Amino acid sequence: MTSQEAVPLTQYSPGGGCACKMPQRLLNDVLSTMHGDSLLAAVSGPLRVGMDPADDAAVYDLDGRSLVFTCDFLTPVVDDPYDWGRIAATNALSDVYAMGGRPLVALNILAWPADLDREMLAEVMHGGARAVADAGALLAGGHSITDPAPKYGLAVVGDVDRDTILLKGGGRAGDVLVLTKPLGAGVVGTAVKRGEADPATVRAAVQTMTRLNADAAAVARTAQLSGGTDVTGYGLLGHLHEMAFAAGVAARVQPGEVPLLPGVADLIERGCAPDGTRRTLVGALKEGWFDPGPLPHSGQILLADAQTSGGLLLAVEPDRADTVVAHLRDRGDRAAAIVGDLVAGAPGTVSIHRGRL
Repeated sequence: MTSQEAVPLTQYSPGGGCACKMPQRLLNDVLSTMHGDSLLAAVSGPLRVGMDPADDAAVYDLDGRSLVFTCDFLTPVVDDPYDWGRIAATNALSDVYAMGGRPLVALNILAWPADLDREMLAEVMHGGARAVADAGALLAGGHSITDPAPKYGLAVVGDVDRDTILLKGGGRAGDVLVLTKPLGAGVVGTAVKRGEADPATVRAAVQTMTRLNADAAAVARTAQLSGGTDVTGYGLLGHLHEMAFAAGVAARVQPGEVPLLPGVADLIERGCAPDGTRRTLVGALKEGWFDPGPLPHSGQILLADAQTSGGLLLAVEPDRADTVVAHLRDRGDRAAAIVGDLVAGAPGTVSIHRGRL
């Protein structure tokens, strides 16, 4: 029996992938205490995008170009170490693409149990290096520690054209929302941890989680879009809330148009939903910014499902939306679809829309 079979990676962590993110409200509350701190850089001068308002990555103007800075790391979401390395690195690179940028240089961030097989560690590192190379970036070093739970990710520097920066708050009322990847990765990750995921479902999830958002970002740049984010640990619901709040508008979602990974609906009925997914949904309902209307609980879970290396969520003018979706599909994001819209209303509120947009 191999070490991978003896000690599945997902058993080392209580939460897999981006489902291990801190609760959205807790993070916001902590960050709000820092906004008046003189040690926290204000957005001014060369700092084009920072923490107030927060976005997917920082953007710094330098010598006629803009640099994008980000870091991201996570716990195992699948048991195959090579696949996990690719997924974690692809997820970290995604924040550069979510700003409309292109990755240039990456550094490894690694935590590894002292008693866990070194061959597995090598596979994780090789998987990460493959994703960085596929992005056309350079892997130039990193840092590692010994830790009871394996964690892996990247710090990434990229660049972005100043006139094609995607901002969370760049959408406007009337824009439709285009999602580039299917949902359900968090549900599948939970099923993997429980030993309830069939191989075909896992393969489909790995395929979408290891797909770079490079093509989606290129389509967004060509279309000169200004509003977008990526969908990760807070699900479509949580990240759409952030996007709408930053834009000062409300949002509507059409659940029937949201693309899903195969087998996910059945897994939800069997109770396979990450704790992070449930936290996001409970918080949204408790804080009152999500109105699910008649949407059943299983549908609400899907909208809140914690994605790892999810797709981009783009705000697009209605008369250009079909063209953008067609270009996304032509470039390889075959699940790309219009899933809702931005409307005038209380900033950050999200509701269900069952009619035609």
